[in-house]
Amino acid sequence: MENYKIDHLVVGSKCLQAGTDYIENLLDLKLSPIGHHKKMGTHNRVLKLGGLYLEVIAIDPESNVKLKNTFFGLDKPFVKDTILSKPRLISFVLSSSSNVCSELYPKKTYIERSKYKWNFMRPNENILEKDVYPYSDIFPSIIHWLTPSPLEDMEKNFFKFERLEIELKENQIFYKDHLDSFKLNEKIVYKIRKNTDDDLYPKIYGIVKNTKTGDELIIK
Repeated sequence: MENYKIDHLVVGSKCLQAGTDYIENLLDLKLSPIGHHKKMGTHNRVLKLGGLYLEVIAIDPESNVKLKNTFFGLDKPFVKDTILSKPRLISFVLSSSSNVCSELYPKKTYIERSKYKWNFMRPNENILEKDVYPYSDIFPSIIHWLTPSPLEDMEKNFFKFERLEIELKENQIFYKDHLDSFKLNEKIVYKIRKNTDDDLYPKIYGIVKNTKTGDELIIK
């Protein structure tokens, strides 16, 4: 039986510095040094949030990789122009105790960053209704670590993950059913809106708590 948990939250940005500034200003905390996904042409910074972590990711302008369908669709014009009109929480990643294959996750990609190695499975956009889910990577990707996760190597701080809040339209209830099937222990709160609302739902909000002050902050 598979064991799933939320591995990390994903903040996407057109450029890494803009995403870094967004999170550092919000949390008043410095992110990690830059890491590089050479195979995918992206780079990132991370931050520990208790039992999981936050990733800020963007296309690396110095990469020579010919981008094609990279992490979270960051290379697609629709994502660049619409989803990433500003840095935002675009998705999250679930960790799996082993490799998985299914209709929604049919392919695994081997990735390395520094000493870390993993298989990564993105949602299959071809089986999702594009008018209902115009951004397929709003569905969580799945990671299977082949080395220990970088979480324990990250610097400790006062922040911890509290919950996800997810807004859906009535015709997107499959998204909730899909997440429920993973039987996650992390808290997820749903808000269902009428189908007539004009917006790119689902929307994801990450709620984190400063354990020193008791304040809750929203990553959106």
